[in-house]
Amino acid sequence: MILKLIGHSNYVRFASLTLGTLFFSATLPATTFAAGPPPQKKAAHPTADEKSTQEADTKIAGKETAGKEDAGKTSKDQAWKSLKDKWVVSQFGGDGDVVIKDNLITMDLGDPLTGIRWEAELPKENYEVELEARRREGFDFFCAVTFPVGKKHVSFILGGWGGGVVGISSVDGFDASENETTSFRNFKTDRWYKVRARVDANQIQCWIDDKPAAEQIRKGHEFDIRYEMDQCVPLGVAAFQCKSEVRNIRIRKLTTAEIKAAEKEAAKPTE
Repeated sequence: MILKLIGHSNYVRFASLTLGTLFFSATLPATTFAAGPPPQKKAAHPTADEKSTQEADTKIAGKETAGKEDAGKTSKDQAWKSLKDKWVVSQFGGDGDVVIKDNLITMDLGDPLTGIRWEAELPKENYEVELEARRREGFDFFCAVTFPVGKKHVSFILGGWGGGVVGISSVDGFDASENETTSFRNFKTDRWYKVRARVDANQIQCWIDDKPAAEQIRKGHEFDIRYEMDQCVPLGVAAFQCKSEVRNIRIRKLTTAEIKAAEKEAAKPTE
């Protein structure tokens, strides 16, 4: 009777649709049709246990972050030693007044030089010395850092010969104004400059504001200072017809890895 009503062709279509639906249902995962429990809503305010767990997670995350930050800090920062309490006023003759207070040292205009020197033991090899300096008045070098290079000494000059010369004095008898380390720079009055000098087995390196300013290979060269700078030995800072200030003077020994790297570089044959 049904066949007569829907017709034979419609029966075939109805049977095909029914079988397809049953086959599709059989292939779906059971969870598709399973009625699971309704999702639980989070409490507006965490319980004491949940709050304790959240705080613990936050502390752990904070320690992990701090650990990553500490990993970026090298042993160099930990090895720096502040230089204070052992500074004395140099006696050039014609010196300006010098005030040494905590980490700040003020040197008034001299005729021509004013300076200070360190009177205590210092490394002569494999070390770095660092300070900050600025010119307050005048037009010549406001910072000449004298430091040991083995048994000798050199001076790193900032703003010499009329205010713009940068270089190491002396290399093979030539001043900072006339050797391979010579460069020129405009220094602004009342601006602090970070100055750093490094001595290792291979070379002398100097930076201003962490940018290379002078570099000199040691092998095959002679080093010395101008006789006027004797008052700054073994370590000192002087200014020429300038009022200047220096602060935060510190020193560190190079790490074992740095020393080995310098010795390896020094051992390389020169052209």
